[in-house]
Amino acid sequence: MRLRSWLLWTLPPLGLIAIAMTTKKSPESVPPTTPINPPAPAPGGNASRRSQVVFAALSQVGNGDPKRYWDDVLPGVNVGKADWCGAFALWALHQAGLALDRKWVIGRGFILVGPHPLPQTTNPQPGDIAYFDKNQHEAVIEFVSEGAVQLINGNGAGGKVSVSTVPKSSVTAFFSIKPLLEQVGANA
Repeated sequence: MRLRSWLLWTLPPLGLIAIAMTTKKSPESVPPTTPINPPAPAPGGNASRRSQVVFAALSQVGNGDPKRYWDDVLPGVNVGKADWCGAFALWALHQAGLALDRKWVIGRGFILVGPHPLPQTTNPQPGDIAYFDKNQHEAVIEFVSEGAVQLINGNGAGGKVSVSTVPKSSVTAFFSIKPLLEQVGANA
């Protein structure tokens, strides 16, 4: 069932305004939407780092070539036609100066690897990562409403970076970037 909700919201650090969001059951079934081109976020601080993750991800909407993401998170490795949603999410974190010590681990990704895996959260925020167990899909959270999350999906609709809105209940787990923010000295 398709549910339309018209929302007017502002993500304070970016001044983004979203007009319409369409909720469907899975991120890959949602057609891409065109984001508003926000101004670049201001440097420094927690809200700004989260904004930078979202801004970096939004700047790629429509891109269907994963080479830039793989080159960043798994340099020197030819991954062929591997799914790249997680590589995209890690790339967006890198663009905000977060998780710079993390690279992609083939067969394991990046969320649960290393000495400090990202913790799960029941209170997702922009810049956090949504995970779908069914298709092992990862996406950057752009916006959270009471019952839904707007996502920026690498390898999304049409094999491109796309934006979708899904019910929170359809997400297997949310992973917080709070420890990454704390690592760089931003208030989490």
